[in-house]
Amino acid sequence: METNILLENLYKSKWEEISDTLLSFNEEEPEDTENLATHPLLIKIDEEYEKADLKIMFFGQETNLWCGEFNQGIFGYDIEIEDILGIYQDFYLNKGYESYGKPFWNYIKKLKSHSSINDLQKIGFVWNNVLKIGKVEVGKPQQGLLNKTLEHFDIIPQEIEILKPNVLLFFCGHGYDNFIRERVGDFSVESIGKFDVRELCKLTFIKTPVKFALRTYHPGYLQRLPEEKRNNIFNAIINILKEK
Repeated sequence: METNILLENLYKSKWEEISDTLLSFNEEEPEDTENLATHPLLIKIDEEYEKADLKIMFFGQETNLWCGEFNQGIFGYDIEIEDILGIYQDFYLNKGYESYGKPFWNYIKKLKSHSSINDLQKIGFVWNNVLKIGKVEVGKPQQGLLNKTLEHFDIIPQEIEILKPNVLLFFCGHGYDNFIRERVGDFSVESIGKFDVRELCKLTFIKTPVKFALRTYHPGYLQRLPEEKRNNIFNAIINILKEK
């Protein structure tokens, strides 16, 4: 598939640079195992996305212990781009996440299976993360790794250019707004209905090819909201997507 070839070529163009960077980062702090860099999130698509009428790229926060099959997830093992893409295919495209049981993926399953949007048009979803490289333990990477990722692996705008999504959905919470601005592009914030902008809002990107986006809480936080509020946010997202 031509789109996947373009993505792989993008990753190859950055691979030597980011590999050297992550290897050096992990070697500098060998005792600090919980903050060691893991493998980058490299993405690919299937025909469902390629042929979709409405293409949606949804974002989580960061991936921890990604590709744990290799060197316990710590970057430094002799792993190739193809290996990481294979993990993405098994976990996301082949729906391995359906047995994962985490709030984020339960929410995505619910969203993707909602009949009212799928009946209207062919919809394709592709998974991405705001922070492309996480750490071995759960949580946000330390600032040093965030800086190195931004300097040496700033590729989300190019992924968007290749994949041409119609909508961006950010399930990361307002605390990641600065990361979104740094890694995706600057945007304005607009309230939706009676929702507080922290709960659900529209993001309009200024220079990014995709102008329309929604941002809400991470599903791990969403599940702690009162059921009525949680359902209202979900239904509002569905209704907005139906209008697209």
